[in-house]
Amino acid sequence: MDKLIEYFNSLPEVKRLKELEEYISKNKEIENKFNEIKELQKKMVNANEFNQFNQLKVYKNEYENKKKELSDIPFLDEYIELLEIINEKLTYLSNEIEYRLDKEING
Repeated sequence: MDKLIEYFNSLPEVKRLKELEEYISKNKEIENKFNEIKELQKKMVNANEFNQFNQLKVYKNEYENKKKELSDIPFLDEYIELLEIINEKLTYLSNEIEYRLDKEING
């Protein structure tokens, strides 16, 4: 498990995201808006995992609206894009782990 965490933390996207998070944390208004976006992303992932497609649409609309509010700040687009990429990788990784465990348990 530690190797998996180490691998994930060594990804260029994760490293860059951490750099941008440091900058964002210095601006409370931007930080609050980003926290809202991150929360919506978590909700979207959960809604997708549990096949709650109507709720997923609602979260996606909210997410897009919040994203538009921040689109005037150049590095914020990069940050949001990185969050999306990392969330996709986490979802893939989660699905792969689930698949392999299922295969191991059920043959």
